Amino acid sequence: MSASAPSVSGPPAAGGRSWASLLAPLLLVLVLVLALAPGLARAADDVQRWSLRDQDGNRWSLRIFAQPDPAYPSGDRLRLSALTPGVAVDHVKPLLISDGAGGSWTLANRSAELVPAGESPLPEGSAQFDMAALLPRPSDALPLELSLPLAGEATARLVLGAGETQALHALRNPVAAT
Repeated sequence: MSASAPSVSGPPAAGGRSWASLLAPLLLVLVLVLALAPGLARAADDVQRWSLRDQDGNRWSLRIFAQPDPAYPSGDRLRLSALTPGVAVDHVKPLLISDGAGGSWTLANRSAELVPAGESPLPEGSAQFDMAALLPRPSDALPLELSLPLAGEATARLVLGAGETQALHALRNPVAAT
């Protein structure tokens, strides 16, 4: 007669499997999530978002992010998306930014980047702009007004609050092309 060693994995769980064999995959997933979490948090931090209203009360989403698609030139982008149905933006004209103290910037329209290269149509209510021309950076102490061209001849005017203005001021300067 041989003595059997005590079970290290504990009593069998439902279905005849030990608790250890059930927990091992869960622990592996937990370790992977914790290892990847700092990278995921950094990616989430790279996109800044705000909600705004224009002079007509239309709601807008403002996003600032680095262009992730290698098919397009790299750099920071500013995207405005209408949250009010039926608002259509101009996908060609630039975005004008002014600070009320004589500072002004013209950001090139990069709305074509909203869809994969060569695809259309562009989303009616969203426009995207290249932030490379936002130099020198606006003061973090002055409110900024964005003049967004809409389809037709209309313009949406959005005033940025302190948080949005400080985010634009704090953007890293683009790397000069060599």
